[in-house]
Amino acid sequence: MAAAKFSPMLEQYFGMKAKHPEAILLSRVGDFYEAYGDDAETVARALQIALTSKEAGAGKRVAMAGVPHHALGGYLARLVAARFIVALAEQLEAPQPNRLVRRDVVRLVTPGTVIEEQLLDGKQNNYLAAVAAVADTFALAFVDVSTSYCAATAIAGDDAYDELLAELARIGPVEIVADVPADLRASMSPVVETMGARLVTPGLGAVETRARESFDGFSIDESLAIHRALEALAAFVRRTGVTNGEGVPGEPNLYRRQHFLALDPATRKHLELTRAAGQNARATLLATLDSCVTSMGSRMLGRWILAPLVDRERITARQDAVGSFVGEHSRRDAIRELLKGAFDLERIAQKIRFRRAMPRDLASLRRTLEILRPLAQVAPPVLAPLLGRIADFSDVLADLQRTLSDEPPATPSDGGAIRPQADPELAECLALRTDARAKLFELEQRERERTGIKTLKVKYASPFGYAIEVGKSYADSVPPEYVRKQTLTSGERYVTPELKELELAISGAQTRQERLEQELFDALLERIAGRVEALLAAADAIAEIDVLTSLAQCAAERGYVRPSFVDESIVTIDDGRHPVMEAALHSKFVPNDLDLQATQRRFLLLTGPNMGGKSTYLRQTGLLAIMAQIGSFVPAKKMVLGIVDRMFTRIGAGDDLASGQSTFYMEMAEAATILRRSTQRSLLLIDEVGRGTGTLDGLAIAQAICEFLLSLGERTPLVLFATHFHELCALSDHWSSVVNYHITAVENTSRGGAPVFSHRVQPGSSSRSFGIEVARMAGLPEAVVERAREIADALSGEADVEARVPMRKKMPKRAPTESQLSLLRS
Repeated sequence: MAAAKFSPMLEQYFGMKAKHPEAILLSRVGDFYEAYGDDAETVARALQIALTSKEAGAGKRVAMAGVPHHALGGYLARLVAARFIVALAEQLEAPQPNRLVRRDVVRLVTPGTVIEEQLLDGKQNNYLAAVAAVADTFALAFVDVSTSYCAATAIAGDDAYDELLAELARIGPVEIVADVPADLRASMSPVVETMGARLVTPGLGAVETRARESFDGFSIDESLAIHRALEALAAFVRRTGVTNGEGVPGEPNLYRRQHFLALDPATRKHLELTRAAGQNARATLLATLDSCVTSMGSRMLGRWILAPLVDRERITARQDAVGSFVGEHSRRDAIRELLKGAFDLERIAQKIRFRRAMPRDLASLRRTLEILRPLAQVAPPVLAPLLGRIADFSDVLADLQRTLSDEPPATPSDGGAIRPQADPELAECLALRTDARAKLFELEQRERERTGIKTLKVKYASPFGYAIEVGKSYADSVPPEYVRKQTLTSGERYVTPELKELELAISGAQTRQERLEQELFDALLERIAGRVEALLAAADAIAEIDVLTSLAQCAAERGYVRPSFVDESIVTIDDGRHPVMEAALHSKFVPNDLDLQATQRRFLLLTGPNMGGKSTYLRQTGLLAIMAQIGSFVPAKKMVLGIVDRMFTRIGAGDDLASGQSTFYMEMAEAATILRRSTQRSLLLIDEVGRGTGTLDGLAIAQAICEFLLSLGERTPLVLFATHFHELCALSDHWSSVVNYHITAVENTSRGGAPVFSHRVQPGSSSRSFGIEVARMAGLPEAVVERAREIADALSGEADVEARVPMRKKMPKRAPTESQLSLLRS
């Protein structure tokens, strides 16, 4: 429907909408933000609010939905969480009678560019990413607009596209700008959707590619691709209006994926590093280690866990800091207590940069700056490099203490944000208002005495201003000089020349106060904005101190030890414990050893019963290696390892229904990735590969994978291979690097043969899986269990099932036991 068919206000609305077709448009109309037409229907559905209609002109009506302006934040949060883009149009002038208010879109609120606290999770970064392609090279740039954290990398080679998707999955952006050819964008779309992100185009045409200097350590094509990704990112950010015309905030941190321990999506999922697979959201490594007392610290710890270091010098520096706090309980507590007073300095600094900070943001900044001096006094010498990154903010703190009131309001327009002593003219305005209020009180008392009307009151009503209110019972006592202003059900309101004069004095002083406070606040904000980069550097240092003391707190409370690093590719652990399970179960965890060496003992083949703990042992090894390489202490008596460059896991099973891929296909795809990308310094955690197909095929595939890895010789990675295929134990007879281990279990004859699990990993192989016994424990009917045992006995040593075991057409009737019934009931 053409805009000309609507009323002037709706013409204005749909004209703005035409410029932002991808967004829901909310336009400020008085005390509401309103949407019309299709957007109104979308908003009403998404927010579960009433859908009404509005006169559109020529006797027509159009759908309308709106939200109160004071509640906009909550509604925006819901729309952004649903991955909508919202265009906000504001009134650009004061309303005038018989005149259309000028409005325009001042902000596009997108999932990747929000900076408001109510729209963000304080403990997680909120990334906007951009992808660019130049020839066969991809570049990825990403930024958290709310904190200024920005990074970029380039990826080339045969697996570049797969590596790009893996890196996108690692950082987890909520929005991705794809400056790539249309066919590539189409292939990316379903993958990005599974990540829970929005895929968008750069917007205003293609991003211009200009000749730029090459980045150190990157080729010409890589540098060009990085520039292109950064420009696409900047163009999108500028278009939203959140940065007031600036592009990407902060300098990008250029990195190579080889600078960190590579963790592919399957590994992050299987090890539950930051996201739990089950219903317990705290069953992750991040939740287990996160004792941080600031949001900045929690975000940094999450980044560390997803990008463990491979530089021993940097790891050692972190370990030194953690170690200095482990044994100093009082100093650690003192620092953590100080940090509890720190607010989210990163996000405050960004709001100051964009001139979007409010008075309470500056009050939070003031409280944060107040802890810096005592923090420096109590910090140990090992933190000197971090403290050196925190500038002297005594001038900023003095300015805030001198200018900002002790308890400022939410916005400058609420009044009272600036101390009266900060400006003589402001102090004069406040004095005039105070004096006028005192005169109002005097006038009220004097008029009561003069007229004899004991209930006479001077009141303020927003539509009419100040008035003298008199009840109906005193109507005859009203002096003739009173001028009636409003009739009430309970009486009348009057004005006098003296009252009008006082009202003018008060309103004039109030208008001047509001104007002055806004000017003074803006000037204060402008002065602090000049120190934004220094504030962000300080925020980064404070966050790192928080992470280091958090890791020390965990180590001290749970008996973690400092791991040692060596040049050789080895992993040895004495009495290692699973950090997440130990913390979650609140019970004694059975510790286990591990000994993988540089030449011999590189391939540990693990057998044992179902429910024995094989998968837990594999996950435990991976988690301890990650903890060691982020600089944390580990739950063990001793741990020695060589730097791991990549970690791969093949644990558990699961269909990918969205792409139509079966359990077995996913298993083979993960195995293919492992075989293609692992190196001599990689750690492979492989659990029950081949179980998703027939027994013979599964055994054949499992053995072939083992032989492929073992045939690499000196390039064989460190491998933990858990299996129920006991035939694989014979590999140790042919390969000296293979060692057989098993998890012990014994049969409890007093409980009908049910296994008793020790959860202990011991040398040698296991001959039984106790699958039938576990089935009995799970509540399978006794008839099924007994028949399974008969078949298993008959199949022992036989390959032809039907030749040895005749099929039964009818099961004998056996009543289930009470213990089985109780399992079924539960």
